[in-house]
Amino acid sequence: MSAPQFDIVFRGVRPGVDPELVKSQFASLFKLDAAKVERIFKSKNITLKHRANERLANIFVVRLLAIGVIAEKLNIEPEVIAAPIPTIDNGETASDACAMHQPVEFLYGEHTRRIPFVFSGTGFGYCKIWLVNILVSVLSAGILLPWAQVRSMRYFYQHTQLDHTEFYYKAHPLRIYLAQLAITACLFVLAYSFLLSTSLFFIGIFAFLLVLPFYCLKRNYFEHKHSSYRHIFFRQESAIRDAYMALLIWPILLIFSGGFLAPYVLFKIQQYRFQKKYLGDYEFGFTSAPKKYLTLLVPLLVAQCLVLACLHWRAQLPVYILLSVVIIALITVYIHWRVTLVNLQWNGVSSKLGYFVSSWSLRSYAELLLKNLLLCAITLGFYLPWAKVSLAKYKAEHLAFYANQRFKKWQQNLN
Repeated sequence: MSAPQFDIVFRGVRPGVDPELVKSQFASLFKLDAAKVERIFKSKNITLKHRANERLANIFVVRLLAIGVIAEKLNIEPEVIAAPIPTIDNGETASDACAMHQPVEFLYGEHTRRIPFVFSGTGFGYCKIWLVNILVSVLSAGILLPWAQVRSMRYFYQHTQLDHTEFYYKAHPLRIYLAQLAITACLFVLAYSFLLSTSLFFIGIFAFLLVLPFYCLKRNYFEHKHSSYRHIFFRQESAIRDAYMALLIWPILLIFSGGFLAPYVLFKIQQYRFQKKYLGDYEFGFTSAPKKYLTLLVPLLVAQCLVLACLHWRAQLPVYILLSVVIIALITVYIHWRVTLVNLQWNGVSSKLGYFVSSWSLRSYAELLLKNLLLCAITLGFYLPWAKVSLAKYKAEHLAFYANQRFKKWQQNLN
């Protein structure tokens, strides 16, 4: 008996996703013009792929879902005969089982090349660096902490690959040390001013907050300047005004709004992080929209209601029950926000070389986070290197870069 065959049928756009962005990614994925894309999106019963086996149908549905398209696989009778002319992408396959990293068959002609991120580090390999970093930092009373941070950064950069090429981080620890020394000195001055005068302490807090966005801006410049891919360095050219709006003004408005402005504030912060960012001469753009961030409000409001309910019933219920409810609510909000923000961030980033697709899921990330927390607690923190490595692998397994022809030409020019 022959294996079952499936048709992949277009069913619409995922709720809460920007249709224009989905159309743009769909057109780029299948190399279609705007008119054909419009005809497909106006219909609810167009077959995108005919007679696919079950594995290919599942991968096809997942890939479309990653860009915001709902597709359904329909079982067809074995005797149905069709003669489509597909184009096969035999591109990169990762060692993981994530569907977006496997070869995919497309219906239309030349398409974007999918390049998965790969993390090759191991828990034991990073553990050796981690133990040396702790020993050096303790023996030096924290003076050599920047050197330890640079060693850790280099390990994760150099074990992260895109298209068989690793990233590189070459910052000099001395400059990080000087910046951290200045921050530490400011904190000591604030602590001392608190002992002298309350008014002087609040003046110091105000001055510290005024300087903090400038420090973050310069730190971003520094990190990008010393991060590279294929010997091409990243850079960010954000204006100081944008830094103060994203890192000071909007967070203050968030506090005064009681959290209701959280979706828009987080959108503005992520927009700031990716605007004016370059790899060589190619600029990254952030195409997400504020309305996509509205899903962040639901778990936040539920958590706030639970906390208020616990405060109201604090005299009637045991403390351990109230604390358990609050902790579970906070962890749930954190997981939902973390997954949503990562997907919104990467799915909104693109450049003339291509775009990114992130596929974090609530269940898989929650399982990873809870496993890491449990093992770190059981081992009194000694599982931390393995936890960091497992998180880095998760990030790589659920992120891919969809390159276009410009990326290929760019690579050829570098060789």
